[in-house]
Amino acid sequence: MESLKMFAYSRTATLIALSNMDHALWDVQPPGYPNTIRWNAGHVYITAEDFLHKADHQYVIKHPEWIDLFIDGTRPSAWEGSVPTIDAITEALQEQEERIQHKLGNKLQQPASEEHRIRTLDLDTVDAALQFVTWHEGIHLGIIKSLSIAMDEMQNAPV
Repeated sequence: MESLKMFAYSRTATLIALSNMDHALWDVQPPGYPNTIRWNAGHVYITAEDFLHKADHQYVIKHPEWIDLFIDGTRPSAWEGSVPTIDAITEALQEQEERIQHKLGNKLQQPASEEHRIRTLDLDTVDAALQFVTWHEGIHLGIIKSLSIAMDEMQNAPV
């Protein structure tokens, strides 16, 4: 149960940060950053979908069409066609939190449908996968905040 609380806390922090971002900055890529706010927000979403589906195959991935846009190794500079809107990503993140609570809340101690190993970390239960997803989201929340600071500095730099 504590993992669900920590996940909810992390997701709330992410949603608050995203709601405070100027929409015009979601696609700005400052020098030294490989991605944008939109990419990081979508990446948080799709990574959670991927890892939680591996942990419980009954957890169905929503927006599988976003995988090729936001999975590790992708970049906005390579995007072709349309990308999800800010509202679509924000709504997906909100819905995902509710779905995780509802679909996985009673399954945390269950063995993973598909064990996943990341270096020395074994994601062998639903709980382990959720803990990883929460940690991963925290990293990207920091990147999102860093992107915001970098863009503020760019806008306020002397000419």
